[in-house]
Amino acid sequence: MGRPHEQSSTRRLVPALIGLIVLAGTARCAGSGPISSPNVTILRVGVGGVPLLTPQAGLQQFVGNLSIEGLIAPYEDGRPRPWLAESWETSRDRLSLTLRLRHQSKFHDGTLVTASGVAKILERSLPQLMGAAFQEDIEQIAALDDARIQIRLKQPSRFISEALEIAIRKPGGIAATGPYAVSPNSPSELRSNPDYYLGRPTIDRVTLLTFPSVRAAWAELLRGNLDMLYEVNMDALDSLEGSKNVAVFSYLRHYQYVMMFGERASPSLKAAAIRRELNAALDRNAIVREVLNGHGIPSIGPVPPQHWALEKSAPRLGFDPSLARNLASRKLTFTCLVAADSVYERMALALKQQLAAASVDMRVEEVTQDQLIQAGRSKNFEALLIDVVSGPSMFRSFRHYYSKVPFDLKPVGNSSIDAALDHVRYARSDDEYRKGVTDFQQAIVDDPPEVFLVWGERARAVSRRFEVTLPEGGRDVLNTLRLWRPATVQQVAGRN
Repeated sequence: MGRPHEQSSTRRLVPALIGLIVLAGTARCAGSGPISSPNVTILRVGVGGVPLLTPQAGLQQFVGNLSIEGLIAPYEDGRPRPWLAESWETSRDRLSLTLRLRHQSKFHDGTLVTASGVAKILERSLPQLMGAAFQEDIEQIAALDDARIQIRLKQPSRFISEALEIAIRKPGGIAATGPYAVSPNSPSELRSNPDYYLGRPTIDRVTLLTFPSVRAAWAELLRGNLDMLYEVNMDALDSLEGSKNVAVFSYLRHYQYVMMFGERASPSLKAAAIRRELNAALDRNAIVREVLNGHGIPSIGPVPPQHWALEKSAPRLGFDPSLARNLASRKLTFTCLVAADSVYERMALALKQQLAAASVDMRVEEVTQDQLIQAGRSKNFEALLIDVVSGPSMFRSFRHYYSKVPFDLKPVGNSSIDAALDHVRYARSDDEYRKGVTDFQQAIVDDPPEVFLVWGERARAVSRRFEVTLPEGGRDVLNTLRLWRPATVQQVAGRN
């Protein structure tokens, strides 16, 4: 269920719906009474201090994670796994991909999901997601029967299957296929999908309540007025893990922090040699330790460290004081826009201090989320500090770095990066795919489009009144929410 979009698909939920959810939230809870009635089990989720305007966080993503699905989803190592499509088959010549839908899958309004309907959704949605690659690679999308869809290709492309994580929603509304649907009576409530193809979720309803800060939501969780805290920043995690009544589940996000340069950047900042030196000037292990309290991993470039095709011998960006020494003669000065948020502020301070040690003057300008997004879309900035989706699939990196794919916040790329991503895209074997990923890392190291920093962790805090089913591979526990259930009195007492 969870995905970065953690992701593009969840970004496109109806904005009015999200506004209603925010307005419906309240800091007043129903008290610490029973979490369920004899017939209805409710999970009360508190959302505190989460930016609501960014695509990678907030209520918009939470709703999407539980209600929207794609045909295929990536594992944490980048390999595709079945989702709304239970299986798929690639022809020997790799010029067609045939998918079989889950048997008797339905939209939230009760109508059947059909191959012909899904084919039309793909024809409408994939061009925007894939950019020029859609016209270059796809010849036809057609239903073979009620359950099977065939995608015929002009040339073999590995990114076709990876792109099929795109949201499948019924045209003209918000009805999707996930285990939960937005309640027609209350936009701050999700209700279990009785027709979900993997079985009706154990939790009947999920209610969303907003708070001015994570601390305020955490206090309500400890008082028993909430059952879950949606997202905990790593700077607050250590202070929360001591509770005996709450379980904390951390996971590595599919986003990494980067410093991106815009059109207002000086010519010197656009030079490949200087961007290599800026990347070499940063001790990312120190950033993980000092900014994220150890809850993260250093970035080595755009490819997630756990990706199956990332060879140990692949080129990597890293801390290199000897290379960074050249910055002393550059006399670089630039302004970096930073959102008014505690993690971003500390990240910016660490960058400023480390770059100052390399004789670079980075000036920090705090802005609102609105201002940051507007500056990013207009490219009217010298530099900005953001976190961008970079995994777990290579297709997500393709969307961000390939020059012919539309993306809201996009760095200036180059022909070498495009060529390397094409090597991955048209790989005919796993060995060729690995070689393409190595070429991509090399192109990034040679001419970094951004300053790559760190991958951060997040956490969900859940009352021990619920049994949480752990997902495989360290994935986000939201992926298994449909399987959670109230704990018995004996289990709760045993944990306390």
